[in-house]
Amino acid sequence: MKKNIIYTLGLSLALVACDSYLDLEPKGSSVLNTTGDYLGLIENTGGFPFDSEFYMCGEATFNNASMIPTYTYPLISCATLWDESFDRTPYMPEGSATSIYHACYEEIAKYNMVIDNMNDADGPESDKKLGIAQAKILRAYNYFVLINTYAKPYDPATAETERGIILREKFNLEDEGTQSTVADAYRLINQDIEDALSNLPHRALNNFRPDKAFGLALKAKVLLYQRQIDLALQAALDAIEEAEKNGGHKIWDMNPAYNEAVSMFAPMYGEENIVYDGEKYSSFRSMSQSMFWGKEYDNPENLFYAHGINATSPYPSLIRKEIAVLFDPESDLRYTFFLGTMPSRSQAEGGSVSVYNQALRWNCGGIKLTEVYLMAAECYARKGDKTNAMKYVNTVRKNRIMTAAYEDLTATDANDAMTKVRQERTRELMLTSNGFFDMRRFCTEFNETQTRQYEGSTYTLSPGSHLLIYPFPLSAVQNSNLTQNSK
Repeated sequence: MKKNIIYTLGLSLALVACDSYLDLEPKGSSVLNTTGDYLGLIENTGGFPFDSEFYMCGEATFNNASMIPTYTYPLISCATLWDESFDRTPYMPEGSATSIYHACYEEIAKYNMVIDNMNDADGPESDKKLGIAQAKILRAYNYFVLINTYAKPYDPATAETERGIILREKFNLEDEGTQSTVADAYRLINQDIEDALSNLPHRALNNFRPDKAFGLALKAKVLLYQRQIDLALQAALDAIEEAEKNGGHKIWDMNPAYNEAVSMFAPMYGEENIVYDGEKYSSFRSMSQSMFWGKEYDNPENLFYAHGINATSPYPSLIRKEIAVLFDPESDLRYTFFLGTMPSRSQAEGGSVSVYNQALRWNCGGIKLTEVYLMAAECYARKGDKTNAMKYVNTVRKNRIMTAAYEDLTATDANDAMTKVRQERTRELMLTSNGFFDMRRFCTEFNETQTRQYEGSTYTLSPGSHLLIYPFPLSAVQNSNLTQNSK
């Protein structure tokens, strides 16, 4: 019987040993011998360090445009200018706190430890089933992030032959590992999801741990990326039903918060002065931020919460004009509360708008219920059902647009529905993993060439560009059997 497993706390998983799986640098240790000990490893508060991906997909812009051509921050410059001649590999982050590669494998190591040893721990059988299920669904999620960052987008015609990532199903520091294919990664991801679903709880201990609604949402997302639209739609609908009936989740309606802010500040400022462009509108927006303080992590909209590069990510950030104009500043409460509340940067790209994220943390790396609604909407649009596509888009919008200004969106046909779904995804899922991941899959599936205007110049990105794939960190390649998938 395996007991008294030693787990190093404060692991520095530098990913420089073997296949860059992990290199343990002890900073205190703890004995793992009960199911409760292992359940404590499930919770992920480390986040996913997305950064230059926001610039690559055209959502974020740097606060000093003059530094982009100087490559002071090489990955941001390359992502902004879509510079295919630039070799990103030497500049890929190496530390677990700044590298998606390292951060994900660090978590996978923990999940494999739980899966390998939970059944031999002291504790109730229910804990063992729960722990293994939550570890498997989060292992699947981390592999999903890895395969969609470091390998080509899934294409049914080529997935069996395209190089992927190293997959590990066991906690083993000595095995060097073998680079799999893209199809191999999706097989493991799907298998982990199916293994986990039956034992995931209706409600997790908190939003840092996965529940059944998250499991179904991930199932829908993976199937959507594999272009299995009918199955993805059913999984999305199942996720919505599970979330709202059993999981205690609901879409956050911003209207009550807005109305409360108005009632609080109207006597002070005069209601006529806090309408859009009113005399005190800017002060009203800034002060109303305090209403959200402390409500960021347990928002019932979050099926699973994971921040970005740190707990304040993506703050401070500027979004590009092309993104800002998608929001109606007079009626979209996302703009009212979170965009343009800070002074513009005179040295930044023209038309850029600030993001204020100190009151309500962005769920940069997790999944929200609104994303599931938009996945359902996309599936309906792809199936030619414009009515249902707009129904699910409008469900999101009703919770984001001022009630007095709200009108349902309609679509003329399936193509128009798909356009509106994609626009709403950009608004609702801005500065999350979805912008870059969507860019990859749409470029590949629809053979889309991207065009960008930046500081008077035009840049293009072909659907087959290697920039849609990030290179592995140097240490990962130097100490493993990995072959680079990009540069």
